[in-house]
Amino acid sequence: MGKKHRTLVIISVLIFLTAVFAMYLLIAHLPRNPLAETRQIVLVVSKTASSHDAMLYTYERDSDSDNWRFRFSCPAVIGKNGLAWGRGLHRDTVRVEGEPVKAEGDNCSPQGVFALTGVYGTYQPSMMRIRFPYTQITEDMACIDDVRSEYYNMIVSGAEAGLESDNPPSHEDMLRDDGLYDLVVFVAHNSPDPKPGAGSCIFLHIWEGPGTYTAGCTAMARENIIRLAGWLDPESRPLLVQLSRKNYRRLRDIWGLPEVKI
Repeated sequence: MGKKHRTLVIISVLIFLTAVFAMYLLIAHLPRNPLAETRQIVLVVSKTASSHDAMLYTYERDSDSDNWRFRFSCPAVIGKNGLAWGRGLHRDTVRVEGEPVKAEGDNCSPQGVFALTGVYGTYQPSMMRIRFPYTQITEDMACIDDVRSEYYNMIVSGAEAGLESDNPPSHEDMLRDDGLYDLVVFVAHNSPDPKPGAGSCIFLHIWEGPGTYTAGCTAMARENIIRLAGWLDPESRPLLVQLSRKNYRRLRDIWGLPEVKI
């Protein structure tokens, strides 16, 4: 092979590898559809990214046509400071530059797509007509929000986890006097591989009432969270899709979200 021929081959290979790398970058930054494997979604849409009033809609995907079928809706409230992009099943590239990213203690609810992984409550299991894994809340049960703890962003029994009762890590008690956690659905934001400081202990739970807000969870009336918990089917891989109205409109067709009038 002549020197000139070898040079042409090398140039051709470099051009090919450059094209492959460029295609990789393009694919890597495409907003992959995180809803591809689910058949149930809980869609929460807020009026703006900074408002704490929202609407919650539930949909099931039709097995024959892949169309979304509406089930029920209800008013909801989110974090005091609105929404910030969380760590979930969506790609970080869907975030528009300048939009906030969720952090511990920011009083924002996570924006994005998140798995729903379990139900906790104060009710006796025999009283619950649900298909989701259910854990009855005990007196020493807590969700750990201490970024230094090995149990960060986990709900644990203090005794089983070996937590020091006189010097426990920062946490939220799951057994509350106000009853807001009488029934909660765990939202897998920043889970199961939590990044310290990216936010913790995000639930769907009972609200204090319309016009209120949360510290970062999504809340609704007691009868609605009971209905929601009974509707969730683990075999359908249900997801929480939580977006501002602006981002819902931007991502609706890309993710194949159902069309709602907002």
